[in-house]
Amino acid sequence: MATWKADIKTTPTGSTYSVTVEAGASYVAKQEIERLYRPIFIQNLRQVHNDSSSGSDVSGGASVVGVGLLAACFAFVYFTPWVLMFILGGFATWVGEVVTGQSLEEYTQRDDDFGHRRAAFVVVLALLAGGFGFVKGDEIKKGFDAPDAPVEVKK
Repeated sequence: MATWKADIKTTPTGSTYSVTVEAGASYVAKQEIERLYRPIFIQNLRQVHNDSSSGSDVSGGASVVGVGLLAACFAFVYFTPWVLMFILGGFATWVGEVVTGQSLEEYTQRDDDFGHRRAAFVVVLALLAGGFGFVKGDEIKKGFDAPDAPVEVKK
């Protein structure tokens, strides 16, 4: 249920004052105000957020972000070679497109030899960068998986 606030006037000579009701929609809120207060007029009917919940809206969004960050950390730790391979391969593809001045869709539409050379350049660049990312990611993953070795102190 949403919280609705409106300015109403109940007597011809009195002043307006604000009322608050809980309703699922604006027309239901208006009906509720009419039933409870029997006003002469209703002005400025609006939905307001209840601040007394001590930030439950923020904590809900923050918990979703927190779960997302935990999932990203989990994916990085357990799939480090693959994550780095895709990140570096994608970055190299973007760099190749910028250097050659053509997108991947444009490579397939060209029939000349020069367009195929550009496409081959982008593919080779993406494969090399992706392979480098996989190798470095494998080294990082082995570092994550390695047990802590005791340190010897020589006198």
